[in-house]
Amino acid sequence: MSITKINAKENIFGDNIAFVEEWDFSHANTSEENRILAITQVASICYQSPKALGSETLYNRLMAESMGLPSSSFEFVPVLLDFKNPMHSELLQKEYSNVKKFGELVEDGKYLLTNYRAIVYDFENDKDGYSFDIRQIYNTLDDAEIIRKNFHVFLYKVDLPTRSQMVRHRINWQELSRRYVSGKRVPFDFYISEKMVPITTGDYDTQKIIDLCVEHYMNAIDAGVKPQEARRIIPQAAYSQIWGAFMPTQLANYFKLRLDEHAQWEIRKTAEAMKELIQNPLKQEHTL
Repeated sequence: MSITKINAKENIFGDNIAFVEEWDFSHANTSEENRILAITQVASICYQSPKALGSETLYNRLMAESMGLPSSSFEFVPVLLDFKNPMHSELLQKEYSNVKKFGELVEDGKYLLTNYRAIVYDFENDKDGYSFDIRQIYNTLDDAEIIRKNFHVFLYKVDLPTRSQMVRHRINWQELSRRYVSGKRVPFDFYISEKMVPITTGDYDTQKIIDLCVEHYMNAIDAGVKPQEARRIIPQAAYSQIWGAFMPTQLANYFKLRLDEHAQWEIRKTAEAMKELIQNPLKQEHTL
């Protein structure tokens, strides 16, 4: 088993579009094959390319995406380090490292839960500082059970203002790229709140204004304008898909702030759905 969609909460905004899904990435670091599956699963949503799943070509491109360092999709590969393991202790004894900076102690401090991108970053910046290739650290199935309890991954479909509030939380994010994925290939969906439905301006209501913007976008694409430029005309009501991966403290903070009655209704619905999915897991639906 590698990457599994555990459960989904549909229709969280009442429009049959918005959703939250919970995914299990706990086995992502048990083998190189599983790393590739996890990373390309995240990227396949961002680039809307299902055929990219398991693609070593995409994996290698993402590995060197940012100035020779891996894409942030590598952060979705959780790595559990054991203070009693001699190889792991070599990483943990470093005075400063990204492994520790982006990690969190779990299970009463017995382990450090970090991510594969942090490990690659440390190795690429200090190859001579390690006695072995730290990229070859894999987790066992027993480790995966600990990871499963402490590392939660969600896939969301939410409107852009809700997404903007979500990414204020400093966790691992990866989003559908409208820079590369045009509305011609993947049509836009829009969220119109109840308060905006009755608003009219002259001959235009909210839906007509959205339709006009989409028409203008499509005309721009047809005229040769790249999606990264044409997208500027798309209203904030547009939906996006975004991955989020949470460590325990990050998840607790999200719930503390976003379940509060003062939180905006839409983001509160994401938190309610997440909590329900964690508390009431169903049978696994999809395994890669």
